[in-house]
Amino acid sequence: MLPTLDACSAPPHHGRRRRTVALALLATLPGPLLAFGAAAPAQAQRRIVGGQVATVADHPWMVALASRPQFGNGRSGQFCGGTLVAPTKVVTAAHCFYDERGNRTDRPELRVIVGRDDITGRKGRELTVVPSGIWIHPDYSFATNTQDVAVLTLADPQSGPFLDLVGQGEAEPYAAGTPAQVYGWGDTRGNGSYSRTLQGVEVPIVADGVCARAYPAGTGDGVFDARSMVCAGEPEGGKDACQGDSGGPLVVAGRLAGLVSWGTGCAEAAHPGVYTRMSAVADAVHAQL
Repeated sequence: MLPTLDACSAPPHHGRRRRTVALALLATLPGPLLAFGAAAPAQAQRRIVGGQVATVADHPWMVALASRPQFGNGRSGQFCGGTLVAPTKVVTAAHCFYDERGNRTDRPELRVIVGRDDITGRKGRELTVVPSGIWIHPDYSFATNTQDVAVLTLADPQSGPFLDLVGQGEAEPYAAGTPAQVYGWGDTRGNGSYSRTLQGVEVPIVADGVCARAYPAGTGDGVFDARSMVCAGEPEGGKDACQGDSGGPLVVAGRLAGLVSWGTGCAEAAHPGVYTRMSAVADAVHAQL
């Protein structure tokens, strides 16, 4: 879930990766990239691994972020996911708007795609973001992945439905073993096999202590911080987000509980996906709605 090489320019690898799309891959693959990635100095995005086809009819708040000039002319240009939470507001990951060096970067001809299952198709709508309509959490750190959240403001109001946010300070949605669902158009195998159609997978919330042991300090794989992050995944691996899924929703009991952020590899045993903990940023996000 961390973007690699301009949030999309390096091949998947086993290291801490932000989960956005790689530009180098986009130039060679026949379809768009979706990612659920990990985090490290070089990062690539990932797509849903071990899941199944989902639909925007069932999840109408699910959106894709696209920039064709940067992520593939003639393709969808999809590079991250997002969630429609209000008529003109989309919540996504802050790292979707940073390059591999940690510099804030533009996404030319940025579009928010709504109502489209097949990201290469023409159904649904492609919406513009208002000028200066990208808010990044003021405490976001590219180096540590903390407070990894952004809010986009759409030029055209949408009628919904919208996804409610988990509230500031809530703990119950993050109890170990709680079932959660994650969605995206990213890599489905961790090897550059990107999906054209929306995918979804159910993963259990992982206890903070378990996640801290999976991502300790000093390993170079990124450090888990329970104050702003939450983990989800099976102990044996096999189900995860991946490159291309960055910014997409982690849903618990019908509410937005997290955002695809980073992790080591995709669906690896003992390396669950790491998500922005919505209960840590909900007040800041609500202030933008």
